[in-house]
Amino acid sequence: MNDSLVIIPTYNERENIEDIIRAIFLLTKKFDLLIIDDNSPDGTAEIVKKLQKEFPDNLFIIERLGKMGLGTAYITGFNYALKHNYEYIFEMDADFSHNPLDLLELYKACKENENIQLVIGSRYVTGVNVVNWPMGRVLMSYFASKYVKFITGLPVYDATAGFICYHRSVLETLDLDKIRFIGYAFQIEMKFLTWKYGFGIKEVPIIFTDRSRGKSKMSKRIFKEAIFGVIQMKLNSLFKKYDRKDTKVHKVSES
Repeated sequence: MNDSLVIIPTYNERENIEDIIRAIFLLTKKFDLLIIDDNSPDGTAEIVKKLQKEFPDNLFIIERLGKMGLGTAYITGFNYALKHNYEYIFEMDADFSHNPLDLLELYKACKENENIQLVIGSRYVTGVNVVNWPMGRVLMSYFASKYVKFITGLPVYDATAGFICYHRSVLETLDLDKIRFIGYAFQIEMKFLTWKYGFGIKEVPIIFTDRSRGKSKMSKRIFKEAIFGVIQMKLNSLFKKYDRKDTKVHKVSES
């Protein structure tokens, strides 16, 4: 069994899903892949199930009844990963905005450093590495991360990033059932809690390329949730202790 699981939530991604699956399975390191599909009316799930015949040991799908939010999709995937004993768990988009080759860099950064349990594929750690986004959206995303850092103290340049590698020790520690956000604020909350519990975080620079096929799921409502949710998240943290009962982390491979 592979030690790594890539989780990709989907809704109407038939134009991208086969290509992204094949691109991941062509990598030099082997990853298992879990698709969380929210009842896509365009037939995304049917394409995945057809490909399962070609990749029966490495491609998995969970079908949900409808659009239930990005956060709940990842929580579903995290619980699956823990149940099936994966050590490295990845978040990734289906639309090639995240380059599959960068999975190798995220994996390496997490596996080879015993002090790092969360690796972020960061658009902003070395400047602004975004291609094909309108300037307004770039500024909104960039300053959202600046805002998160100012309000919470989270030492991360790309707080809303969705290209992530978690070591399982993080997901075992967080109470996943109490993650409150379901949109892109979910990404902020997960990074904030990881930091508050004392896990090591590293940002690896990536180039983010906006989708060329399919429709973006981003909206102003999603960013509004993040902006106001950050304040509530910070206030709640003032009255909570972040004690890790299990401090197990991974060790550097000797191989």
